[in-house]
Amino acid sequence: MKKIILTIVFLFVAQFNYASENDSLLLEHARTASIEKDYDLAIKEYKKYIKLPNAKDLKNVYLEIANCYYNNNDKERAVKYVKEAITKHGLTEDAFIYSQVIDPALSKYALSVLYDDLEKMQKQYIATLD
Repeated sequence: MKKIILTIVFLFVAQFNYASENDSLLLEHARTASIEKDYDLAIKEYKKYIKLPNAKDLKNVYLEIANCYYNNNDKERAVKYVKEAITKHGLTEDAFIYSQVIDPALSKYALSVLYDDLEKMQKQYIATLD
């Protein structure tokens, strides 16, 4: 009986580690595609990643998606993902301005578009924490 329980526990842990490894590979694949300027592929891979139940660092992943859209000359979608980083993941104004992830040109552009609503969006995020 102990062997059966230990085997089940081992399989569960191995499956969890395998899933975590695949998640990391998916994010790495998206980042590589972005570096190689294959923005369509990068966006596709990032979107798969953000749907994962154990996805991490989503604030920055949303900014990375925004960068891809911006570099693909789709400013409207780029701003949409910056806005989601603020409203869904708590990106603050300081983090927005000083982020090492967001493209500086996108940061400047998105800030000019979103600035008047920034406080409202941050409050929207805080409301989700309650």
